Amino acid sequence: MSLLTDLMEHPLDPGYQEAADRRTARGEAAASLRGPLLITVCVLTGLLLIIAANSLRVPKDAANQERDQLIGQIHRQQKVVDNKVKDIKGLQGQISAAQRQALGRGDGPSIAEELSRAEVASGAVGVHGPGFQLTLDDAPSDPGAGGNAGSEGEEQTSVKSSDIQVLVNGMWQAGAEAISINGQRLTSQSAIRFAGSAILVDFRPLSRPYVISAIGEAGALKQRFEAGPSGSYLKSLTSQFRMKVKAENKDNLSVPASASLGMHSASPAPASTASASSAQKESP
Repeated sequence: MSLLTDLMEHPLDPGYQEAADRRTARGEAAASLRGPLLITVCVLTGLLLIIAANSLRVPKDAANQERDQLIGQIHRQQKVVDNKVKDIKGLQGQISAAQRQALGRGDGPSIAEELSRAEVASGAVGVHGPGFQLTLDDAPSDPGAGGNAGSEGEEQTSVKSSDIQVLVNGMWQAGAEAISINGQRLTSQSAIRFAGSAILVDFRPLSRPYVISAIGEAGALKQRFEAGPSGSYLKSLTSQFRMKVKAENKDNLSVPASASLGMHSASPAPASTASASSAQKESP
């Protein structure tokens, strides 16, 4: 306590205090920073604070510029991809027309029918007809959750890629002939993945809500789906996690052709097979 009292009563060092007392005894004014020196120090301090603030903002501005540039590149590349997809669909239509024209010239109606069935099964052509449509969306946000974005509760009430995989597999098992998710056709080579907070189908992101369209026998397809394990899984999504689900039969659904489908190899029909088929046609 004596040390603290001494510091409070005599804040100056004894040497500084002695010098100040001598100046006072000589009648000289006490040293002070008031005046031009004080103004200069304040101005310099303000300038330094402004420079420091600007230097702290520069990285943020640069990061925002880089982010905007990346977003712009993504949008431009997405437009390029969309244009290429349109070109691919146009070329696929020309190829299909040429194939049917070539098959129509000869002796292959059965081959044309087989090709048509293979195109539908592989997703090379768009199809339409009656079917079953399922719309799935995240659970409504809980106002009482506060700012716990990204917490475990949010993950449990958000649609995940595994949820869509289970539902799609259930539709195939129920007898669906063709399936699409938000207009993206599913084939034997399709992949449903989870990247960050986005669900991808064939590397293309989907936006909520997720609409799964399946072509088949409308009433029977829906009944078989709901009676299977995927139907029970769907009920748990609504009862336990409050996800929004809408299931309905449709008289006319359209499922487009796959944009990612391509031909890997092709070979002409053996000559022996062609001669055998012509011989069968010529006999009786």
